[in-house]
Amino acid sequence: MRTILCTVLLALAALGDARRSRHPRNVRATAWHDAQAKRSSLERRTETLELSSSGKVAPKVLVISMFAPEASVWFEPYKLVHNITVPGLSVLYPQVHCNSAGSVCLYTTGESEINAASSGSALFQSALFDFTKTYFLIAGIAGVNPYHGTLGTAAFAAFTLQPTLQYFGDHTELAKTKAWGNKFEFWAFGTNQTGVYPSELYGTELYQVNTNLLKRALSLTKNVKLNDSSTAQAYRKRFDYAPANQPPTVVQGDVLTSDDYFFGHYLGYGFGNYTKLLTNGTGTYVMTAQEDSATAEALLRATVAKKADFSRLMILRTASDIDRAPPGVDEYTAFEYDQGGFEPSIANLYLAGSPVVNDILAKWNTTYEAGIAPQKDGFYGNILGTLRS
Repeated sequence: MRTILCTVLLALAALGDARRSRHPRNVRATAWHDAQAKRSSLERRTETLELSSSGKVAPKVLVISMFAPEASVWFEPYKLVHNITVPGLSVLYPQVHCNSAGSVCLYTTGESEINAASSGSALFQSALFDFTKTYFLIAGIAGVNPYHGTLGTAAFAAFTLQPTLQYFGDHTELAKTKAWGNKFEFWAFGTNQTGVYPSELYGTELYQVNTNLLKRALSLTKNVKLNDSSTAQAYRKRFDYAPANQPPTVVQGDVLTSDDYFFGHYLGYGFGNYTKLLTNGTGTYVMTAQEDSATAEALLRATVAKKADFSRLMILRTASDIDRAPPGVDEYTAFEYDQGGFEPSIANLYLAGSPVVNDILAKWNTTYEAGIAPQKDGFYGNILGTLRS
């Protein structure tokens, strides 16, 4: 009965995963099952897992995926054959997977902010692991702003922020109010109009990573040739501007974290403005996803508890879909259209992420073990400045 229940839960997860990308359900379901099969074949191998002197697993790199297809590209290259069950992880993804050296591990949060925060909190505080010197690489697919990327684009983020952590009113109703007019229907807490910096903070609105580490990641990956597809190439031609109609590259670009799976020019423009507002003009909305700020908060709290190091966090997102329609196409049609970016985006997680992982492993003693100091001035960590105090 327990086996049947697990099978049912996994099947339901596959159906839910199909909503994440703007592709037919069977594409994502097939990818999910392929990922499970690949992992199962690796799990049949038996090797000894190396532990630190404290008896814990002390990875040099922890890759963080959000659902099975994202995780699938890492298992074979890094021989993640050891499975460690950790209480508090997602019921769908209850294990951390590591290589025999214990130097590279991976876990899957489950999709959405709640899953990411819960899984991250459980793992980063776990007594089974020593994460004090670990580098954390969030690696997942996302929607992309066509004014700053295209299908397959790989973006390393400086900022992750929550665009929907604001007041929200029905646009149709607000438009009836003369004082409001045609303004954006989201506005910051503690204010009474759009475009004003929030006067009430929850503390999770905005995070910035270690930009010195970010610069190194970008330097390592700037010449990486990314995967593409003929379907994606055809879809790009519908756009009459760059970089939407250009081949994918590795870029720096910030990510929005929202449980709302939003799309369209109107929301994209409004949330782009909010990104500029929160970051004092230094951030740019490039990718949209559902988990990164939640994982960042879990890691920040673990850092305060001296169980991890926030300065070792990197955020990589690859574009599976474009967040708004091309000229001459309505938004809903574009949302449902097979844009051809899913398979390339999955492949590009490894193509853009592995040079960073490999550099950490190769130069651990000389560069990475001691850490790369974060920026001395300006913003770092969360919006409350917790790591600066």
